[in-house]
Amino acid sequence: MLLNNTPLSLYVHLPWCEAQCPYCDFSITTDPVDGNDARLAEAIIKDIKHSSDLIAGRKFKSIYFGGGTPSLASTKSIKQILDSVRGRLASSEVEITLEMNPNDVSAKKVKELLGAGINRISLGIQSYRNQELQALGRNHDRKSAVKATQALQNINSTIDLIYGIEKQTPESFTENLETIIDSNVNHLSLYQLTIEPNTIFYKKELLLPDEEAIEKMEVIAKDLLEKNGFEQYEVSSWSKPGFESKHNLNYWQFGDFLGVGPGSHSKISNQQEIIRYRKIKPLEGYIQNQKSADLKTIAGNELDMDLAMNLLRIKNGMQHHDLTIDLPESFLKKYQRGIDEGLLLKDKIGASQKGYQFLNETIQLFF
Repeated sequence: MLLNNTPLSLYVHLPWCEAQCPYCDFSITTDPVDGNDARLAEAIIKDIKHSSDLIAGRKFKSIYFGGGTPSLASTKSIKQILDSVRGRLASSEVEITLEMNPNDVSAKKVKELLGAGINRISLGIQSYRNQELQALGRNHDRKSAVKATQALQNINSTIDLIYGIEKQTPESFTENLETIIDSNVNHLSLYQLTIEPNTIFYKKELLLPDEEAIEKMEVIAKDLLEKNGFEQYEVSSWSKPGFESKHNLNYWQFGDFLGVGPGSHSKISNQQEIIRYRKIKPLEGYIQNQKSADLKTIAGNELDMDLAMNLLRIKNGMQHHDLTIDLPESFLKKYQRGIDEGLLLKDKIGASQKGYQFLNETIQLFF
């Protein structure tokens, strides 16, 4: 049975982008904002208001503005959304993150966002090298990346970096990491480039670094980041102590999240079931009617797999008493097999050193 105290986060999807990145499969639009941010803010506020049955009296433990490029929307529309949920926040210290691209970062914009209630910025750098940025189809260069990083130096912020890029070498990857370390940023999301279906890259033949180079980059990252005070706490996440992403941790700890905005996803628990669904993707369609699509109840083997794919991402595991769900018998049986094979921890829920090293294979135990 699910407990009633499942933590709840809010995800707000603002879909505008200046250009479609060739590796991205998110729900975005490259149409200009043209004042539609005010109309979307009104629709999002309405959506949250009509979600009271799903919220079920809970307070939001974190808020995340993702996209798209949320910083393309006006600060006024972002503040409007935040003002509408002030009374629904778990505390005045709730983590409220907004994604920015380097080209949108200015002292004025950042000051406005902080004044609106944003207290954490996620900066989509991806690389500090022009050759790699061009290979990724990014719309900024090294100069704007460095300038944006410096502008956020004294602000709670995180940087997104991609490795395994075409034309990237272990040496150029090291330089990227050194730039981040020198910037005093307190959190890093480090992603290996994956080629997803329905992306521009999927249709191209790319000359990506080979497996040996990728492994070398991962060893370099571990060595450099640990030496400089970063700890890996999740597959793609490194932070200085106390600066872990509370919003993302709620996903991986199998908390609930309410997604609002076109194409946003939600996971909601109650005492009877766990449901996942998304909002319709077209911007205008969502503004007119915030209806849901692909509603699905998660149970049985699918729930086992869902749990494994989230809980096992956390580097040092979770204590049983920190879980907000009673683990199903079927999950525990599979988990015991993982313990017997030395892939999973006995004293808490998580992967052993070996299991974490081969996490994809470890997760297969839960099929």
